[in-house]
Amino acid sequence: MTPESIKNKIEISYTAIDLYMSTGQVSMKNLIKETGLTASDIYTLFPEKKSILSFYYPSIVYQYRMMISEIDDFDSYTLSEKLSNFIYTSFDVIDEQREFVQKSFYKTILKKGTHSEFHHEISLLIKEFYLSDPHISVSSGFMMGDRVFSFLAKEYLYVVNFWLNDDSEGKEKTFALVDKLTAFLEELSYSKIIDKGFDLTKYLVVHAGLGNRIPIVGDCIKDYFTNKDESSNQNEPTS
Repeated sequence: MTPESIKNKIEISYTAIDLYMSTGQVSMKNLIKETGLTASDIYTLFPEKKSILSFYYPSIVYQYRMMISEIDDFDSYTLSEKLSNFIYTSFDVIDEQREFVQKSFYKTILKKGTHSEFHHEISLLIKEFYLSDPHISVSSGFMMGDRVFSFLAKEYLYVVNFWLNDDSEGKEKTFALVDKLTAFLEELSYSKIIDKGFDLTKYLVVHAGLGNRIPIVGDCIKDYFTNKDESSNQNEPTS
């Protein structure tokens, strides 16, 4: 989608929400009247009328992308800063349509789990955060895949649901949860412990003779590391 079409879809979706909250329904006649667009214009952007209201949720991610494109040093943010920035910004956006979200979030988003467009867009955003971060450890990078990003996106949806139902003063329980969760994910993703453990195991097996003391299994591990070294040397450019 082009930036212009995204902008138009957001405006139509917000108009539809206003109609829905004031009249309990969204008719094409009223939508045309309020937006000044033709039915053809609207159906070009939304093939199904029911998708007009539900587009509000992925539009949160689209709006966030536009916002961070204006932040010059966003790439220098740490993983926890990026994640918490998105979460808190999405809370602010949702708060503007809180009544609508309270009525629709469970049925439209949470109940669908990984099958909503909102979940898909969040997964892509989190994936971008991880793949563009130079501080992610090698071992964490190997473990990161679409299933992991999908899982993290689903956890975000549960955080939103927790926030919507949080009756603590100033939503302090939600803020504490977000801070602890994002800090944990960053610590887990940046940790070099597994990398160092891998290097230690390699040294013990290949250079300290541990592989020779473990029948069969030790030989297999030793061969694995030896083959990895040979493969690495073959890939090095020759002068």
